[in-house]
Amino acid sequence: MARTVKATKLALKEANGLVESLRELVWSDLKTQYAGFEEILHSRTSDAEEAILDATKGKLAIIAGIGVMRTELERAQRRFSRSNDPNELRELLVDLGGRISRLREANDNIVESLKSVLNPNLSGVEIVEKFASDLQRSAGTWERNGREIDESILELCDGNEPAELGDFEQHITKQGYGALLEHPSHSSSDEEA
Repeated sequence: MARTVKATKLALKEANGLVESLRELVWSDLKTQYAGFEEILHSRTSDAEEAILDATKGKLAIIAGIGVMRTELERAQRRFSRSNDPNELRELLVDLGGRISRLREANDNIVESLKSVLNPNLSGVEIVEKFASDLQRSAGTWERNGREIDESILELCDGNEPAELGDFEQHITKQGYGALLEHPSHSSSDEEA
């Protein structure tokens, strides 16, 4: 049975509603996925920034400490060359050994903190891969909705002839006018002959 124009318009309106729904879903998914992507990416750079700045400050402090210790050693060496008293130089060298050990420990801590930057939970490439993967998962839903749109439009594209046409032709045949259906039109020249 053929649809009425009103029913067809209603079905087309429903198809347009599916299109609008899909458009909103895609936009919403894109915004959500992008917000997550941006947050993870920002976290990656801000965590790295903090660790790198702390490491830089720590290394500068180590270098400054070495400078101070070098100055103290030079002074102690000058005093030793004047006094030849090894005890004062020995005390300073023992103290410097302990301070050097603490500086190495501080440097090891800096190196350890940088490992989290060099080997993060998610690298920049992995963040992009995760974003692309999340989008691909969302695209599966989008495709299903796209199929629903195609199916609703396909339903409206009925290429079959109306049943009423066949019924009417049968009615004409039953009435005995079937010959007219075989030769639907006669030219005026046929009638004259």
